[in-house]
Amino acid sequence: MVGRGAFVRVGSQPHYPILFSLVIGRSGTGKGVSLDAVRPVLLAGDDPDEPFFSSRVRKGFQSGEALVQAAADLAPHQGAHGAGTDPGGLDQRMLVVESEFAKVVTIAQRQGSIYSTVLRSAWDGESLECRTRREKLVASAAHVGVIGHVTPADLHGKIDMVEIGNGFLNRFLLAWSAPTKLMATPRVLEEAVVAGFGARLRGAVEFGRSVGELTRTAAFDDAWASLYYVLRLRPTGGHVLDSLTARAAPHILRLAMVFALLDESPSLDVPHLRAAAALWEYCEASAAHVWGGTLGNSRLDALFDALVAAGDKGLTRSELNAVFSNNLPRGALDAMVLELTERGLAQAKTVPTGGRPREVLTATSR
Repeated sequence: MVGRGAFVRVGSQPHYPILFSLVIGRSGTGKGVSLDAVRPVLLAGDDPDEPFFSSRVRKGFQSGEALVQAAADLAPHQGAHGAGTDPGGLDQRMLVVESEFAKVVTIAQRQGSIYSTVLRSAWDGESLECRTRREKLVASAAHVGVIGHVTPADLHGKIDMVEIGNGFLNRFLLAWSAPTKLMATPRVLEEAVVAGFGARLRGAVEFGRSVGELTRTAAFDDAWASLYYVLRLRPTGGHVLDSLTARAAPHILRLAMVFALLDESPSLDVPHLRAAAALWEYCEASAAHVWGGTLGNSRLDALFDALVAAGDKGLTRSELNAVFSNNLPRGALDAMVLELTERGLAQAKTVPTGGRPREVLTATSR
């Protein structure tokens, strides 16, 4: 709702309040109604002259080109709140809500699809571009947020190491959703409560659309430096969680910016960082809960488990193939061996035999 009227700089690079979130929960647990629960407050906080939710919430895109087209079609606007840093004063704010996020992954995995590339560029705050048969579409000031809903089964079944490794999934805040108690008749927020929160939200949005660059207090810089070094210097073990949480620092910084905007503060301060870090901690724990001890691929898990079971003896090429009943194409097995070695989970060594040396693969640690 704020758009590009607010930003923080990392070096010379502006970071806008762009957030992607993926709500993960078992089917039938109510994860899909999370937006509905807060919608009354969002509507109450909307600008009646320029309503966001009636025209800028979209769903069900079937291609990356369609998403770029939707952003490009949003009318240019030079509003009373000021243009902020938007090129040409464009207002290309859009919220994408995907209640079946598994479909997005399926579309992104189609040959020739640019959906993953478009979403990654949108999170980065870059211009969105694509070429159709008729024209070149450009959304130069696209400000796109994404809310997705998915089950753990769909995540494990649809997401592969490509989406994990190329930075697609780690641009999302992964949040586990589960009911804390059963309620046969959920309560409705009282009108006075909705109006009160709505008024505060509208004030924060109006503030954010004109504030421009947010500064940082000296106390924030000190706290941020300490946290940043912890995030960046943590030891990694090649686990899928290392990839899923690789963007912890920019996520936390953007969340801190959102908390500062809600406070109508022109500066990031320590309380905003603490709130952001707490939310990120929950998202990191959610990722660990969903992915657990897996490497992100069932076959890769099976191969690594077999190497661990073999111990120092390791496994020869024929023994590696036997793990998959000799039914795995050579190229696929080579790719998994390379994946394990590059992630530091396995190493190849040569074993003398009195004749031709034998090459075996052994596990390191997980």
